[in-house]
Amino acid sequence: MLRGSLLILGLACACSEGDPVARPYGYAKAVLPPRQLATFQQIGFPVQFEYNTASVPRLLPSGDANSKEGNRPQQEGTLWMNLDYPELRAQVHFSYHPLNRVFYDNGEQVRADDALAVLMAETQRMTFKHTLKASGIEETLVQYPEQRVYGMLYTVRGNAASQTQFYVTDSIRHYLRGSLYFGATPNADSLQPYSDYILEDVRHLLATFKWSPQGG
Repeated sequence: MLRGSLLILGLACACSEGDPVARPYGYAKAVLPPRQLATFQQIGFPVQFEYNTASVPRLLPSGDANSKEGNRPQQEGTLWMNLDYPELRAQVHFSYHPLNRVFYDNGEQVRADDALAVLMAETQRMTFKHTLKASGIEETLVQYPEQRVYGMLYTVRGNAASQTQFYVTDSIRHYLRGSLYFGATPNADSLQPYSDYILEDVRHLLATFKWSPQGG
């Protein structure tokens, strides 16, 4: 009889512990590659910068970037390259645009005084299209007058397709745009350590950026 009473009491105590509480989903600890620096300088691509050797520079076939969407500009002489992060399944995409070779859809060349504004507007359009899934966009001014490097760094928070975007220019001849993409479904919680890691690389890249005379 005593044993039966103790069993009933134990069951009653077990049932009175309250409803189970769901625990937050956990992610594996991010393993980030060691950071070592090298200098990118390639004949035919008129930029120079320091990059993390955890990434691999890869020049892409050159050609003309011709867009037929509304009044978006066409560019001749556009150059492309990527910084591939194989361990992180990520890429930073670069596109270089000479300011003296920007055209409207009707074939009319954009005036040199207006070409920079046209390309900046296109960059902002592509950046802010992520606002539907972003929780916020932080803008950081890029300004290194001694190297004639001016621009903007955009840090996009939330489940956006691209968490980091930027552009730099000398305001006269050169314009370079960059954007970070992961080869995975955007998830701010799981990708945050990796996007922050590459963001630091991008900041260093911009701090060491120069226009190289090798590209003409």
